[in-house]
Amino acid sequence: MQRGSVRALAAVAPHAAERLVVDRFATPARRPAPAHTPLGESWTLRSGGRDVAVYTAGNGPRVLFVHGWEGSALDFGSLSTVFRAAGFGVVAFDHPAHGRSAGKQTTLPEMARVVMDVARATGPFIAVVGHSLGASAALLALGNGLAARAAALIAPPRDARYFLRLLSNAMGLSEARTMGAIALLERRVGKLGALETDRIARRIRVPGLVLHDRGDRYVPFSHGEAIAAAWPGARFVPTTGLGHRRGLEAPHVQAEILNFVEQALVTA
Repeated sequence: MQRGSVRALAAVAPHAAERLVVDRFATPARRPAPAHTPLGESWTLRSGGRDVAVYTAGNGPRVLFVHGWEGSALDFGSLSTVFRAAGFGVVAFDHPAHGRSAGKQTTLPEMARVVMDVARATGPFIAVVGHSLGASAALLALGNGLAARAAALIAPPRDARYFLRLLSNAMGLSEARTMGAIALLERRVGKLGALETDRIARRIRVPGLVLHDRGDRYVPFSHGEAIAAAWPGARFVPTTGLGHRRGLEAPHVQAEILNFVEQALVTA
């Protein structure tokens, strides 16, 4: 629905306009899944009544990779190859409504529940590595008891309301309707703000590595900084010139994450 149509709807049916924005917010654009991936054996896990595509490879200490919004497990194809070459086993999966997994919509709490379901089926893990909203899902799962010795988060969002506000503004909603959409989403899935994210981060006691690029146009650099500051003992590594996604394949970023996980393995 175009911007003018949404504004017209908001004028006569404000709550319907709010529902429209929230539903759009929960509906990712699905990228076509390639016929073959470098992620290893593929199988299906049932989670929340939906089929989730899971990929496993290698026999060493396992690392769980959690992709971000409108991505797929394939986002970690290069990094998983680096870890396999270093002797690790790797596990990745497609979130609901992403990649080869079923569904048209999903939310952050559901993504975190899938992380837990995949972990129960394939863990334990020496580390979890998450990107973008997948980093948020990994953080939430860690707060809910995900068993891992370390966690690396790449470009983690701190406040989902920021992104809903961007979408609402793009669709032409007023401030009142934007606040209504935020309230509706929080009634559906729970609190989503920065204070809640900080509260979760403060509870986590595993070593953390947070990487964020200064030029990230999708998730503000300040989000990663704040999460690292709230997380006891986490180390923050800023990058430059990589934007939101290119860090997943940058050799120096991959080396940073691998070294961090290898140190966690030595400590364990």
